[in-house]
Amino acid sequence: MQALGRHFAFLDKEFLQKFLAIVFPVALMSLINFGVKAVDTLMLGMVGEIQLSAAALANQLSFMFMIFATGVAAGSGVLTAQYWGAGDKRRVREIFAFMYKIIVFLNLAFASIAFFAPHIVLGILTTDQAVIAEGIAYLRIMSLGYIVSGVTTASTVSLRSVGVVKISVAVFSISLLVSATLNFLLIFGHFGFPELGIRGAAIGTVIARFVEVIVLTIYMLRFDKTLELRPRHLFGRLGRRFFAVPEDEQSHAAPNPAGSVASHFMKHGVPVVLNEVTWATAFFILNVIIGRMGREFVAANAIGGLMIQFNGMLIFSVASTMSVIVGNTIGEGRYERARQIATGMLSISFVLGVICAVVIQLIRVPFVNIYELSETARIYALQITNIISVNIIFVSVAIISLMGTLRGGGDAKFVMVVDVIFMCLICIPLGAFTGLVLGWPVWIVFIILRSEDFFKTIVVLWRVPSGKWLKDVTK
Repeated sequence: MQALGRHFAFLDKEFLQKFLAIVFPVALMSLINFGVKAVDTLMLGMVGEIQLSAAALANQLSFMFMIFATGVAAGSGVLTAQYWGAGDKRRVREIFAFMYKIIVFLNLAFASIAFFAPHIVLGILTTDQAVIAEGIAYLRIMSLGYIVSGVTTASTVSLRSVGVVKISVAVFSISLLVSATLNFLLIFGHFGFPELGIRGAAIGTVIARFVEVIVLTIYMLRFDKTLELRPRHLFGRLGRRFFAVPEDEQSHAAPNPAGSVASHFMKHGVPVVLNEVTWATAFFILNVIIGRMGREFVAANAIGGLMIQFNGMLIFSVASTMSVIVGNTIGEGRYERARQIATGMLSISFVLGVICAVVIQLIRVPFVNIYELSETARIYALQITNIISVNIIFVSVAIISLMGTLRGGGDAKFVMVVDVIFMCLICIPLGAFTGLVLGWPVWIVFIILRSEDFFKTIVVLWRVPSGKWLKDVTK
């Protein structure tokens, strides 16, 4: 009992206050985000299987775009969490400004792909011409949303590193209201609005993206009292020239011993970005495999994806929270406490995974029955959700340790290597071979494609107790 008590000794008032202050708003934001996606999926599912499949495949580009943006923000977050713990607000602002420069480039790049080459993207994912035609119309409209949505994603992820999470809840609550209302009106043509089907879903989503960025920008530049980010911080020397600069910022402080923001980001942030991009690329290929095994598998996987997102909201919220807490703790120089938190969270993440597994088993059948599916697609969906109920346990342990503890601890390179080995070199090639070459049953192929988290769990059970992941990036 004494050993058990020492194992969970980190669950003191200090930890619980900080954990609850971050995890609940982040979880609520994830729930709202899930609601936005679920509204689209449910409404399009009521229109038809072709429209549901088209949106699901077209949104793979949106998914990759968000992964790029989230990767840049998460890479910046590794730095900002530890610098915030060290009390270096000036450095944190510099990191934010550098991050936004990258995000603007990504916005324009993905908007161009969605508008000028949607047929190429969809042609890679499926050979079903009816699905491709609907998907092209959807992506061309969505390209407008790509121009701004990366800013919202990057901002909300990075703001967690400095403990600012409530504004994210407000932003995405407004987005859910706007998106759900416009989808209801434009997909089905209610109250005199035109019945636009999948095009209406895209229009509603784009308008919601613009509303998000407007609300967030007004808050950050006018009302935020934590980071106090202003235009002069975003535009460097040009900003200091055209915007009023307080006297305390006019004095040129000595350069940070860690080096320039760019070099610091290259060393500690780029591995996170590469990790996210590698994972997203592998996930894109995974959907190519699924797309070429038939629209029934695509529709079933879209439903299974929602199930994972619904139950993974709390898991990813805990992982995000742990990244902030571990990063802040290391930045404060409290290394032993960071190790204690990391080890104790292994047990908690397992319990959380079991709870999610039970929830999936309870809701999966009525959830699948909501959709208008062919009998084959329905069978696939039930098989996939059953597999997910077991896999979610490994997802919980792996994600909270890798994306939370290890990233927050500055061990981003190791996390990247683990993803490359298990997803890109093992699961995806085996899934492609068994599904496209050997023609194995859908449920077996799905197990192979999603088995990465089982292998990752084995790795983190060794890596976390070893303490080799703890790296103070501010030194």
